[in-house]
Amino acid sequence: MKAVALKLVLRSWWRNKTFSIISIVSLAIGIACTNLLAAFVIYEFNIEADNPNKKKIVYMAQDSPLKSGEIVSYVDGSIPVQLKEKYTEVEDYLRFSSIDCNSVTIGDKQYEPVLITTADTTFAHFFRYEVLYGDLHDALSAPGKAALSESCARKLFGKTNPVGKIVQIDLADGGMRYEDETTPLSRPFQIAAVLKEYPQSYLKFDMLTGIGQDYYGGGVTLLKVSPTFDKEQFAQKIKADGVPTLQQEKGRYYFYTLQESYFQHYTQESIPYVARSQQTLLLIGLISALLILLIACSNYINLSFSRVLQQIRIIHTQKLMGATQAEMNYQLFLDTFLTVGIAFLLSLLIAHDLIPVFNRIMSGRITTGFFLNRQVLPVICGLILILSVIPACYMSRKIANLTDSNYRLFFTGNKKRRIVTALSVMQYIISIGLVIGTLTIHAQLKLTQKKGECYRNLIEIGSWKGGNLDASTFAAELKNRPEIASVTRAGGSILFAWLQQITIENKDGSESYYSSVQYMGEENLLQTLGLQILQGVTPQEAMRKYDRPVYINRRYADILIPAGENPVGQPVSRYDKFSYGDQANDPQQACTICGIVSDHYINTLEEETMPSLVYLNNAGAKNYRILYVKLNEKQKKKGLETIREVWEKVNPGEYFTYIDVYDVFMQRNRRTTDMGNLLLMYSVISLLLTCFGLFGMALYATEQRTKEIGIRKVNGASTRSILFLLIRQFITWIAAAFVIATPLAWVLLNRWLESFANRVSISPLYFLLGGVIVLAITLLTVGWHSYRAASNNPVRSLRSE
Repeated sequence: MKAVALKLVLRSWWRNKTFSIISIVSLAIGIACTNLLAAFVIYEFNIEADNPNKKKIVYMAQDSPLKSGEIVSYVDGSIPVQLKEKYTEVEDYLRFSSIDCNSVTIGDKQYEPVLITTADTTFAHFFRYEVLYGDLHDALSAPGKAALSESCARKLFGKTNPVGKIVQIDLADGGMRYEDETTPLSRPFQIAAVLKEYPQSYLKFDMLTGIGQDYYGGGVTLLKVSPTFDKEQFAQKIKADGVPTLQQEKGRYYFYTLQESYFQHYTQESIPYVARSQQTLLLIGLISALLILLIACSNYINLSFSRVLQQIRIIHTQKLMGATQAEMNYQLFLDTFLTVGIAFLLSLLIAHDLIPVFNRIMSGRITTGFFLNRQVLPVICGLILILSVIPACYMSRKIANLTDSNYRLFFTGNKKRRIVTALSVMQYIISIGLVIGTLTIHAQLKLTQKKGECYRNLIEIGSWKGGNLDASTFAAELKNRPEIASVTRAGGSILFAWLQQITIENKDGSESYYSSVQYMGEENLLQTLGLQILQGVTPQEAMRKYDRPVYINRRYADILIPAGENPVGQPVSRYDKFSYGDQANDPQQACTICGIVSDHYINTLEEETMPSLVYLNNAGAKNYRILYVKLNEKQKKKGLETIREVWEKVNPGEYFTYIDVYDVFMQRNRRTTDMGNLLLMYSVISLLLTCFGLFGMALYATEQRTKEIGIRKVNGASTRSILFLLIRQFITWIAAAFVIATPLAWVLLNRWLESFANRVSISPLYFLLGGVIVLAITLLTVGWHSYRAASNNPVRSLRSE
């Protein structure tokens, strides 16, 4: 009987192949999207899931001395030592820092830079990396030794065991060099261990080496604490005991779990060796996936209604042939269960193919194997059981007991119409909302791109810390080439600039802190950065008129310059006594404000732009170690080739590296980019699934009303009137959905945009476009079936009935 039931199910599918294909494909897409996001959320919310020390590890941070209300993760290296010695709650500490790398040399081969992290010998007390080769303790305790990650070892040495081999690291942090300095530019490391990487890791590194006994700097600090440790109480305790902070007695420390710190972002610091994620993006992504699954299930339910009458007639025929109630239930259960089961198997293939794209869009790290992880597999299995067993049991019991008259009362009456209407309107609400969200977020992304337009085609070469680069010779070789728009030498990086504190005393006696950025370069630096002069003189005139000219940006003027006062021609020390290089007591050394320039962003648009000063000094160009090259938009590829050729000519044997400033700026605004890409992907999927459902519903509606259409045409109805009759209900559903989706989308998007200091306004045009796009797709999908039915020969329609 089981074989007969299976054969009957397959035969029913074949008779209704259009409905069956739409149901299975839409369910597969919905399940694949949900599984991907579910796996991703589980991955991100369970960082270091298999680490037995996870609950005992806390992350240290403290108040920023550069900006009020912000925290930084930098901790002086002596502080955790003091905490362990003085407080029993602290069992151990682990300090991290990094070494900037220009390139890696092995023998006569050069490789691209690797991420080098330094750590204490207590590393193994916090993180349990499997050692594939060598000894991790030796790598962290012995001078000049290091451990490699498995992927880095494979890239540098292939499949051979690299333990004992030497790699030469060409350093980018050999120190600022002037003329006769001889600080080494490279450092050899002997590989002492290879570590196996694992999923859900908190850390990112290619090479791991020891901090050393003479470590006196600072960086990220983790503490291993006792089970009774209370984060807030301990923070108050060490504040009362006077443990030093960057703000002295005004500051305090904060402690976070690994999971909490994983979702935090420190805008004033670059911490490449700690993995980070965006909690808001995860939650919005999961909600979007569930909405997609809801659309897929709605399609399945709506299309299932279309086959119910045929199933009832088959069941009544089988009952007359002697089939039992149990056999009927089994057949109907098998029908629903197989639909969901096949959709699930198909979803695995879709998810497997989508993982690389998904990781690129979401900056994720999940793999196909993670779906079989003990954290994910029960969730997926539970989801499939809910989607298959519950509907299967309901449908088998409901349909098997229905008579033909009961069917017509439920499935063709007002109750059925209310269910279909509700499900359809819900699909439209989701689709319209996602489209509106996508349009708004992409408008914010466009604003971000506009703010970063000054960095487009801008290449940064060299390091302020030193190196072999002869910036003057390099600049001379690049000038007067058509593919190079401009070349400027500078004394520091634009996006990786040092920050300085500005202290403002408030009326109530309290103090507010701001971070200021200071740049130094040749007179054409403003032109290269795309900064507009809002007030003051041109750089050429400023160089002639003042000994030490400096431009301030609009933000700096708003914070420090009294309202109505003209700062041009005034010394910087009049407003900011801590400005770099300014000697307030020596008029010959005083920096003079020569103008106000437009603001420019170096971080995310979630923050206000920073107050900045731009010092112009051609005389100091011999000590400038950074070169900014603006490429011609139409010859960008050739421009990069030219830079590489000149590099090889000026610096033979040195590995060529550069920074695309625009790419780095957009990476810092990854939250907006990732959100836009995510909603775009799910908007397209939601519209696709909606089209699937509409296609099936329109086909069913026209088939059921063939006789009605024929009679109307015989009585003189026009094709246009019949076409409107068939699509009228869809237009009504869209109108109702638009009314509901509009306020919901406005509230949610407004809350999201509030997190940006510089943001777009929510335009009514986006709401109108959301409704129009969904309406147009609906008319295209439904209109084809409706037009065919309305234009058919009525005699043929009535004869077929």
